[in-house]
Amino acid sequence: MGFSLSISQADAVLDALKKDYRVYAPKRFPKQGRYSDTDIIRYAEVDAFSDIVWDTKSDYPAKEVITPIQQPIFYFTEDEYRASKAKAKLILLLARPCDINAQRIQARIYAGNGGYDDLCYTRIRELVKFAVMDCNSGDDTCFCVSMGTNRTDD
Repeated sequence: MGFSLSISQADAVLDALKKDYRVYAPKRFPKQGRYSDTDIIRYAEVDAFSDIVWDTKSDYPAKEVITPIQQPIFYFTEDEYRASKAKAKLILLLARPCDINAQRIQARIYAGNGGYDDLCYTRIRELVKFAVMDCNSGDDTCFCVSMGTNRTDD
């Protein structure tokens, strides 16, 4: 059974989710692309349903949410050091099936590789819940169907 929501109803659902979750999805950043006057689409926190890009593939993978390029790991003073504190709010990540499947590979690298679990990865990964976004059509650079990652049960 399917449901159809108006934009205002979808915003109400998103607002309800944001009480318990930081909601991430593909989001357009105008004029921040690689070339002048081009947009970039990357996973980022969304404030409204209209922020979510449904019809275009993200330029960067969803793993940026779980393993950001920059993050504080330790704080140092003259006499001591301490690990950074983990954020406590859950993350809801709206991602395409291929990005969700890619998390299994990322987990193999960060959790248990060589008998060691990466603390920063484990802390944030425990907070993440996924919701699948269906692809409207394949992109010319997609290879999801041939790799069997166009579906997920996760």
